[in-house]
Amino acid sequence: MVIGKKQGIGILIFGLLILTGGILILLTVPCWGNWIADYPEVVLKKEVPAQAAPMVQAIMGVIFGPFLDQVGSYIRTAGYFVGSLMSLIALAITSMGLMLVTRK
Repeated sequence: MVIGKKQGIGILIFGLLILTGGILILLTVPCWGNWIADYPEVVLKKEVPAQAAPMVQAIMGVIFGPFLDQVGSYIRTAGYFVGSLMSLIALAITSMGLMLVTRK
């Protein structure tokens, strides 16, 4: 089977789409992790009624605070890893498509 320029253009476009997805993941997913990790601090800064203050501090400060901080760091790490991996794979696919398009 001979691969021509049309297939090379398709591979090139596919690689660019994957590159776009990888860059979007690199830009958005770590921000979600930061938001989840910072959420208990945001809740603790809000004013609550005096009767609910000890319960909110216990739930968000002691129970969910460290848990959400850890989950947020995992999401940040996964976002950096997956986004970088997708970008590298996309660059390889794009270069293969470009090679096929420029081939004589």
